[in-house]
Amino acid sequence: MSVPVSNNQRCCVIGLDGVPYSLLNDYLREGILPNVQKILSAGFRLHQMDASIPDVSSTSWTSFMTGVNPGEHGIYGFMDLRPGSYQLMFPNSGSVQAPTIWDMIGQTVNNKTSTLYEQFRTRLRKPLRSIVLNIPQTYPARPLNGILTAGFVCPDFRKGTYPETAYTYLSSVGYLPDVDSAKAVDQQDAFFRELFLALEKRAEAFEHFLTHEPWDLFIGVITETDRLHHFFYNAAHDAKHPRYDVFRSFYKQMDSIIGKLYERFMEITDGKGLFLTLSDHGFTVLKQEVYINAWLRQQGLLTLDPAREYYEQIDMGTQAFAMDPARIYVNLENKYPRGSVKTAAKSEVVARIRAALGSFTDERGNPVIKAVYDGVDLYHGPANDRAPDLVCLPHDGYDLKGSLKKQEIFGKGNFAGMHTRADAHCILPEALQPSGRLHIEGLARILLEHVTAS
Repeated sequence: MSVPVSNNQRCCVIGLDGVPYSLLNDYLREGILPNVQKILSAGFRLHQMDASIPDVSSTSWTSFMTGVNPGEHGIYGFMDLRPGSYQLMFPNSGSVQAPTIWDMIGQTVNNKTSTLYEQFRTRLRKPLRSIVLNIPQTYPARPLNGILTAGFVCPDFRKGTYPETAYTYLSSVGYLPDVDSAKAVDQQDAFFRELFLALEKRAEAFEHFLTHEPWDLFIGVITETDRLHHFFYNAAHDAKHPRYDVFRSFYKQMDSIIGKLYERFMEITDGKGLFLTLSDHGFTVLKQEVYINAWLRQQGLLTLDPAREYYEQIDMGTQAFAMDPARIYVNLENKYPRGSVKTAAKSEVVARIRAALGSFTDERGNPVIKAVYDGVDLYHGPANDRAPDLVCLPHDGYDLKGSLKKQEIFGKGNFAGMHTRADAHCILPEALQPSGRLHIEGLARILLEHVTAS
């Protein structure tokens, strides 16, 4: 078991999945978050931060934990296609191509490398121990110098936890890896009971490991905020919403937990060390879901064969298709089984799609797409060959979806809230003020600078 570094080099990171800067600002002004306010008054500052592109949890949390872009770490979404096929796959921890921060400092990179790691590897003189709790995209749990229990998606709690002693403890206290979000649709009272229970168990586990295990880096993520926001974000400010009070009660309980963890961290480290909070993306009220594959069909760019399933439906003649959230791929003839676009014609297809997206409006004539990025410009690294050709970011309120089932372009499901890229948050000490706007990829560097400081 490693001996922790000095107190002033230890780090405590509290992740608040999907908690936006704007909402924290509003609730601070209203006095709902007294513990967060106390932290800010003790020499910290709340920053607005950019999430990854796309702003999906699997991509953004992986960008945080590796400190590099998807072109290096290889995670572009919760789902992907197997190379050379239309077969769906769900990337997991084994798909992450770049080393995580805990593997870097723990000296368990297992032959992985990245541009960030190469910059720090000579400064990592001894193995450091990490406690990593509930970060998405960490299943199955892989051996590390420390403890890890995976966040969403975690289909097997035991396989999602390392070592076995951590699984034994977590099971004994009734720890919940996630909640059953389906209950939010037609069993709302049961959903909220489970949500508050999961938050309570999350806090209990965080405090246990923070107090009773040696560590140099502690990371604990609260996922329940994301679940609350997806189904009830329209209750955040609407006093007439039936879940207005319970929404705010949840934030008050979360604030209390953050305060207790902060105080415990300060006790353990004699008031030294680095404490920060962050989110992987922001949130806003959802107006309409937008089905990009239906739009591509309308444009004459996508042909489906309903006799097949999932992305195997993509048929001859298809020029482009989309995956969540609005990752658009050109159906190249040398890349996909029924590819029909020659490599020489790819730029023409991309230009046509980009132009059409520029004039894409809803039924009232409001523009849907805020920005369109070329994958070759956005991503850099050895995993670039699997990058989408285009990635769309919508205007707030338009939730871009990759469903192949929808016939209509616009619709509305059970969600009330959607992710935003530009409204993530980070609370940092004032002594660590960034020179420019914060990006989630930059936080790993801040942590590495701190734990390797002489």
